[in-house]
Amino acid sequence: MMMTTHDAPVALDAAVLRRLGDRFGVQTWPVVLDMPVGAADETAQRLADRESDAAIAALDLVDHDEPVPWLATVLRVLSRPEREIEMRGFTETGVRRICLARRGYEHVLAERAGDRLDLSVVEVADLDAVADLLRSRFDDAAACEFTSFSVPTDDLVDGLGRSGSATEITDALYTLGAPLSDAVVISSAFASCRVRTEIVASANEDGRFSQSSGALAVFDTARGRIVSSPSKSPDGRVWTTLSPGSGHRIAQAVRLLIETLPDGTWST
Repeated sequence: MMMTTHDAPVALDAAVLRRLGDRFGVQTWPVVLDMPVGAADETAQRLADRESDAAIAALDLVDHDEPVPWLATVLRVLSRPEREIEMRGFTETGVRRICLARRGYEHVLAERAGDRLDLSVVEVADLDAVADLLRSRFDDAAACEFTSFSVPTDDLVDGLGRSGSATEITDALYTLGAPLSDAVVISSAFASCRVRTEIVASANEDGRFSQSSGALAVFDTARGRIVSSPSKSPDGRVWTTLSPGSGHRIAQAVRLLIETLPDGTWST
């Protein structure tokens, strides 16, 4: 297991990265990054492009009309990833966006908060390294205290979807198999959620796009962290496991998420 970064992350404004893409033929970006589109007014767009070009020159991002090597890798991988993990963290103040993308043996990590993008080229040796990298994007937090339990995803979605109050959520979880004391704890935690993070994995090779079976969710609450993770049984049915949100559990859940892709793998 190994994960290393070539250099410290480089911070760019999202508009600057978009301009770099325009100059060097990038037609699509990972959806999770929510890249800005061009201005409707041509005059305003020309002004914005000049400002971005000035920033590009000041940062020495282009050498002899070509992107510098690390940036060339970023543009190449983000424009046509073969594997991708998208991570969105929702708070009252905004959305934190993270993309880990692989093309061939190259990996790029992009993190966006507001208009700022932090970009780095990383070496990821195996699935464990992918899981550890995603786990490291979370701050340390105490895990919510209850006993893990699993339920068919369709049943969980149906049960919680028909529940409006904390009492109804408690009843639904109890009906689905959680001990009553744990159902009370989980329901109380969901009611005090401060940050909800969703993670999905996707594959795109030979024109075939596929996505993980469901999303991994991490809830940071006043009662501690909870992980909700999908997995696929041998008969193809998708299950959801609710677990205390330890760092080990987050990494394990990332591995299980990737295994729900049609080929069940991350690497080539």
